Amino acid sequence: MTHRSATSRRPPGQAPAGPGGLGGALCRLVSGRLRPVWICAGLLFALLTLARLGLLLTRRELLSGTVGWREIARCFLLGLRFDAMPIGYALLPLVLAVALAAGPVLARPWFRRATVLYAAAVATVFVGTELFGVFFFLRFGRRLNYMAFAYLAHRETLQFMWSRYPLWLLAPVLVGVFWLFRRLFGRWFARGPRQDWPAGRRIVAAAALTALCVLACRGGLQRRPLPRGSAYFSTNQLVDELAMNDFYTMFYAARSRLTDGRYEPKAYRLPTAEQAAETARDMLFLPDDVPVEHPANVLWRRSHSPQPRWDYNVVVILMEGMAGRPVGALGHRPSHTPHLDALCKESLFFERMYAVGARTSRAVVGSLCGHPDLVGITLMKRRRAVGRFLTLPQVLRGRGYHTLFVYGGRQEFDNMGAFLGVGGIDEFIDQGQMPGPAGNWGVPDEVIFRTAHERFEELADRPFFATILTVSNHDPFDVPAGRVELLPTAENEHNKVLNAYRYADWALGEFFRYARTGKYFDNTIFVLVADHGRALNQARRVDVPGFRVPCLIYAPGIVAPGRVRTVASQADIPPTVLGLLGGDYEHGFLGRDLFRVAADDGFALLHDDVNLAFVRGRIALAMPPAGGRGGTLFRLGPAGMTRIATGPADDRQLDVLAGQMLSYYQVARGLYAGGAYCSPLRYAEATTAPATTWPAWPD
Repeated sequence: MTHRSATSRRPPGQAPAGPGGLGGALCRLVSGRLRPVWICAGLLFALLTLARLGLLLTRRELLSGTVGWREIARCFLLGLRFDAMPIGYALLPLVLAVALAAGPVLARPWFRRATVLYAAAVATVFVGTELFGVFFFLRFGRRLNYMAFAYLAHRETLQFMWSRYPLWLLAPVLVGVFWLFRRLFGRWFARGPRQDWPAGRRIVAAAALTALCVLACRGGLQRRPLPRGSAYFSTNQLVDELAMNDFYTMFYAARSRLTDGRYEPKAYRLPTAEQAAETARDMLFLPDDVPVEHPANVLWRRSHSPQPRWDYNVVVILMEGMAGRPVGALGHRPSHTPHLDALCKESLFFERMYAVGARTSRAVVGSLCGHPDLVGITLMKRRRAVGRFLTLPQVLRGRGYHTLFVYGGRQEFDNMGAFLGVGGIDEFIDQGQMPGPAGNWGVPDEVIFRTAHERFEELADRPFFATILTVSNHDPFDVPAGRVELLPTAENEHNKVLNAYRYADWALGEFFRYARTGKYFDNTIFVLVADHGRALNQARRVDVPGFRVPCLIYAPGIVAPGRVRTVASQADIPPTVLGLLGGDYEHGFLGRDLFRVAADDGFALLHDDVNLAFVRGRIALAMPPAGGRGGTLFRLGPAGMTRIATGPADDRQLDVLAGQMLSYYQVARGLYAGGAYCSPLRYAEATTAPATTWPAWPD
């Protein structure tokens, strides 16, 4: 007769008790009961790491020669901390389920199926998010951010993404991924025994693993959750972005949108409102400016132009994408913009004009509102700005001007119609009122210009202000045939980009060819400016030279041709236009009349939706959100931007520039938050409205 030892007598399906003490506790933590937790955690870490590696290999050309293996290794190690945050949240339900379930429940088929389905669903969501993040990164050079909320809800963006990338594959791929994970988890979770722990042990295990998940959700043991700025340890944009993951950046974007910028003072170490206001006044007030009493806007002032007031028509042409290496007027060769180059020679050309941001919406806010816009969602889509935001057309409408906006796309895009409709624009003409078929982003530029010209002819007997926003020079760069000589695209995909420049330039030239014969031409000031720049060095965190855009004032007989070498931004356009029109005017623009600014006193604030940058003279300061380095100085030259080695003098200069930049941005932010970027009359109307109209900035 065979005898069994006492330790072999146990209920079916229950594992041996195992060793006691610390070793026994560790064995229990990695036991069969908790197998689903460790398998799922390991797989999710592997998925995010493989996605990071895939992006690195796909965009490896952005790794400049200064990026070494140490930076790349640090990127991946830091990435594990960022990855732990979404994984901690995803695992918490699974941890509580398998740690607290009693033995009989563990053995139930439905419980195993539920854990398998949950783990497979989580893994599929991770795969789907990272796949979509790859498409987003290839398009915008960024992890998923606020644009995923702001732009992907637009028909134009979805059409573009659908035509450019095989998004239709996502659904069947994700179904297949879910099926695969369900099969794999079904096998992996079934292996090994499931111990029936006493209730006390289950509670202790659940508490310990919950604490581990919370630690993962915080990204470490530090006092505050892992800040986004920790990722910005390199000057290389790819390395910085790869350190994060799409779940983290989406959470960051959602929090920023829901709180409307509540965390910006911590993110950028902004000065107090009083300190910022004093510095901004020194930066913006010109010698003849007179402060005007305003209950909440210390920048409200009366400016004086030395010439008498004229009621010239004003036409601002925002040229989609008309910057970068194809533009000869910016000093690049070969040039693919001969008509624009010729106009620059006949105009007053601003050599060192910088776009305030990297999107068309930023250009509208900068060029029409004299405001640098804010990081994150554009002000055109923020509730507090709509209806109570100072604009150039608003000022001119008060002088009796008829104001209109001519846009080749839909006025609903980026909330343009609503923002401008209550911001001083009397008439909005979009693609619905233009003839011919529309492409991805709207009707071709030639149709936009022809429509504008015909409307200007009708308005020739009264002063008018108009903005023309073009669309053709935009990805996917589809342009009408038969207008210009198109470069072959079969062997060189980049020629599609050059063809779009050529067509947009041709359409611009055609507009002025027939505008010169128009009744309105001799009495009109044309202001041409590109909406945003084109990255000259995509590896840079903030490619400041790429934000330089062509800007010119063309008004034969009114404004003499010449060149202005003062550093400027699009926020300087409204006060400069008002200065040209002459007389006195009240305003609170965050820009200055460039005709009254000393050549060495200009400045420009710009941002790429994440990082701030500031230009004064030949020096640029680039600053990521706090947590990374405090800022980096660069010298601007013909070859681009070169990092300045730090020394005592350079540190002092960095502190001065950082103080001016952050003060200027803090004032821009504060005026928006307090509803004070408007005239005293409008501010009074806003503050007497119901309290829900102007919610206080979150504390």
